[in-house]
This record gives sequence, C-alpha cells and structure tokens, in this order.
Amino acid sequence: MTRPRPIRYDRDTWLVMRDNPVLPKAVIRRYTDKGGNDQYLVIRWDIDPAERRLMAVCDSLERADDLVRYDNTPTHGYWKGPPNTHPAG
Repeated sequence: MTRPRPIRYDRDTWLVMRDNPVLPKAVIRRYTDKGGNDQYLVIRWDIDPAERRLMAVCDSLERADDLVRYDNTPTHGYWKGPPNTHPAG
C-alpha cells in the first residue's frame, strides 16, 4: 500500500490524507524562521478549529508527512500490519 502524497492547498499549505477519503488527518504549514530556513508545522486537523493541535515542527515536507500516521485499530492484541509498523519491530 502506497501512502498518498500531501495535497498542495496553496503555496505554503498541504493537506495530509490518511484514513478518511474526505477529511484530512493533518495540515502542514510552511513558515520561514528569522534565519531564512523553512520550518514545516504539522497540525492535527479537526473540523472544530478549537480542537486542532500543533504536533511537530520539521525541517522538510517529507519528514512532516512521515510523522502523520494512519489510525491502526489493534485487532486480537496485535497490529494488522502496514501501513504503520509494529512497535516491537
């Protein structure tokens, strides 16, 4: 299973889709710090703006995208497998 790439919403915003085909799992926003470096903020998306949370700050879009996981529901005491890896290895 290949992970979908972030959808570019505007010049500095990407929507990250995972489990739900209609609602994004996260939003990635690019900002430039005072040193001129790009910083990518990973924000957990929720339909209610008050429930959105900053989850991480990364140096690249690829790293920010990698941090957004699928919702794996454990079944029978184990992970069913990809797309997320089992924490035991």
